[in-house]
Amino acid sequence: MADEKRRALIVVDVQNDFCPGGALAVAHGDEVVAPLNKLITEFLERGEPVFKSRDWHPPETKHFAKYGGTWPIHCVQNTTGAEFHPNLVDDIHIRTISKGLGDEDCYSAFDGTDLGLQLRRLGITEVWVGGLATDYCVKNTVLDALKEGFAVRALEEAMRPVELNSGDGARALEEMKAAGATIVTSD
Repeated sequence: MADEKRRALIVVDVQNDFCPGGALAVAHGDEVVAPLNKLITEFLERGEPVFKSRDWHPPETKHFAKYGGTWPIHCVQNTTGAEFHPNLVDDIHIRTISKGLGDEDCYSAFDGTDLGLQLRRLGITEVWVGGLATDYCVKNTVLDALKEGFAVRALEEAMRPVELNSGDGARALEEMKAAGATIVTSD
């Protein structure tokens, strides 16, 4: 047991604005909820930590196209769009990580947060990552987790891409794999 990896699950940005009908909807984004719920339940039952990251933008930020950025207004603090998908498991033991609080893009759950510190304090050596979107926030979270020294399992069936350009999702998976992540394709 001493050699057993201490794991944590990171659920990236499964928020209303990134799901069908949202301000920056990812095609089939809601399809990540069921596989993530299964994992959330399993991790919690084993007493392993679960983190949910969220975009938590102020109403005006350079991240939004209206103020010089790339994206439509989305996930504004304290709005319905910023809430987690209503079917995503919630539990008092799940820790929420808020990112994008200023003018920076903050795609990764590690950007401007203390996620790395929290994981190290818990003795975590491996993180499992899924959510939205494969080619932005999931990819950047995976790459930053690797830079922070964690082993990473990227959960292909529990993520969906934005696909601004055709093939972005596949390229993101290849980039994660090339950086050292294990791409998990099934149970």
